[in-house]
Amino acid sequence: MSADDASRWDARYADAELAEPSPPDALVAADRSETDRTRKATLLDLVPVAGRALDVACGAGAQTAWLAARGLEVVALDASPVAIDLTARTADAAGVRSRVEARVVDLDLGIPTDLGTFDVIVCQRFRAVDLYDSFVERLRPGGLAVVTVLSRTGADHPGAFHAPSGELRTAFTRPDTDVLFHQETAGQESVVLRRHPT
Repeated sequence: MSADDASRWDARYADAELAEPSPPDALVAADRSETDRTRKATLLDLVPVAGRALDVACGAGAQTAWLAARGLEVVALDASPVAIDLTARTADAAGVRSRVEARVVDLDLGIPTDLGTFDVIVCQRFRAVDLYDSFVERLRPGGLAVVTVLSRTGADHPGAFHAPSGELRTAFTRPDTDVLFHQETAGQESVVLRRHPT
């Protein structure tokens, strides 16, 4: 990531307020779909209450704090030092700071190898095409990945960061995973997948 990119994200979060802990968009989207109301409860039940979680491009830390409040040990990554500070303060306000490790990481270089594997990986509204395979590779057997990107489908003014229609559906077709939920509407595409138990 260039210095300009890091500065742009720092500026975006400079005046941001602490985030409210909240589940990933895909779980909320499943709840809003009439046909998926029972599935949403199932998806939430699949999010473990112990183990390790990774929040990629954590921003203000809403999902980090939610995962930690469930009982997970969370590694939160972002390229912006300002966002990482905000995530730490959000976790502190939620009373879960002891379960959060917040790190400044250039995600253009990939997920740091020293982090190991995870029971849950969340990537919300950060398009990281080069990381899609890593999300699956870093999942433990039975692990859950929840990914949401901005999509050109249904977007009023799609920009450079909006994914082409169907990007996540196409990206996550590995035979060692099951897609549990997929939705593309209103300028977002979401997928929830589980890695097969060994």
